[in-house]
Amino acid sequence: MQAFAWKGSRRLILRMFAAQPVIIGLADFSLFANTAKAAEARMRVMQFDHYGPPDVFYSADVERPQPGAGEVLIEIKAIGTNPADTYGRNGKYAQRGPARFPRVVGLDAAGIVAAVGEGVTDLRRDDRIVASTKTGSYATYALALAKDCAKLPEGVAYDVAAALPCAGLTGVQLIEEALPRLQSGQTVLVTGATGSVGRFAMYAALAKGVSVVAAVRPAYMDEARALGAIKAISTDGDPPPDLHVDYVVDTIGGKVAARLCQALVPGGSIITSVTAPSGEAGIDPAGLPVEPERWQYHHDGKRLGQLVNDVKAGKVSMPIARRLPLTDAAEAHSLIEKGGAGGKVILIP
Repeated sequence: MQAFAWKGSRRLILRMFAAQPVIIGLADFSLFANTAKAAEARMRVMQFDHYGPPDVFYSADVERPQPGAGEVLIEIKAIGTNPADTYGRNGKYAQRGPARFPRVVGLDAAGIVAAVGEGVTDLRRDDRIVASTKTGSYATYALALAKDCAKLPEGVAYDVAAALPCAGLTGVQLIEEALPRLQSGQTVLVTGATGSVGRFAMYAALAKGVSVVAAVRPAYMDEARALGAIKAISTDGDPPPDLHVDYVVDTIGGKVAARLCQALVPGGSIITSVTAPSGEAGIDPAGLPVEPERWQYHHDGKRLGQLVNDVKAGKVSMPIARRLPLTDAAEAHSLIEKGGAGGKVILIP
């Protein structure tokens, strides 16, 4: 009888111990699920708490935004950097108004749609897209208005696409929108014509049947001619005395651009994408035949999509100089501020 009782008790004890891990396992699973869910609501960003040199950047874990009406959330695969990002970090435009810190900069991103907001019907989750973002793109996720996005066709890599929005749109808008009177048969001088913005301005001008004179550093003259310029001149000196152009499209600003503007004929126009800290055009008008006008680019998802297709077709290209991890945002800004990188600097999350 005692032996029987012991055997029964032993079976009961074994059953209790056998059941215990199941109970603990369920609790662990619930904790794991909650932790995973919380992690999904977060993202990594490179941000800064005050204006300063590139080393003000630091990595942070922050709450992931959710798309509102007309918006999409992008899971970022590549980030295009721009000089404007460095101005946002170093405080060049600080006098325009107070900034909110901590701050995440960045205008361009390519990736996949992670979520869509109310009213978005032309984009779906997992679509490959490129966008001019609404929130800072130096992150693993960013928001963008659906109308500011373009779908990526197969064959266009994320890094190539991410290089396009700000620079590409600025370049074509300088020609197509800022100079409505520009027409076939006329001549335009494009400063920095082989740069990220300048090459797209030249591309748009050539598409309209306009002759392009490219003002570039001596090392880039052959490239400018290969891109279609009828003449390449150096930014190191004055324009040739026999050079006469109907318009000047400037992408470099400063005294160099002002000197080159002397080639403008009476009745012509000067348009620049360079902005002075005051918000005015980045060319001193003193001594120029006409007051320079500043162009501020705007988001345009439809035109961005056309640029993506043109890149895929080989009609225009955007050189990429460096690809760096997102955590190397400081190095990317150092390269931009140094100049002469020979192409876009791309960050990869």
